[in-house]
Amino acid sequence: MSSGFLISALAIISGLTSLTVEAIKKLLGDHKYSSNLLAAIVAVILTVAVSAGYMIYFDVALTPQIAVIVVTMTFLSFLTSTVGYDKVKQLLEQLHG
Repeated sequence: MSSGFLISALAIISGLTSLTVEAIKKLLGDHKYSSNLLAAIVAVILTVAVSAGYMIYFDVALTPQIAVIVVTMTFLSFLTSTVGYDKVKQLLEQLHG
């Protein structure tokens, strides 16, 4: 997988995570809950679902490399939905060189 594809996938998953978390917050109203825990749960569910869909659609086998990518995407999606896409993109650009 190319890095451009992974950044695009991260942007899509993070956007979906942020929108879903906001929708759930509105549904919950004044109930007590942890926003970060909610974002983490939604990030895991959406990342696994999108990854499974991708793997089924493109007939990609689950390899250790794909597993690491899914775990990394889950973590980055959670970070993006809590601190913002621009900060995570800046971090990735600094790490990539």
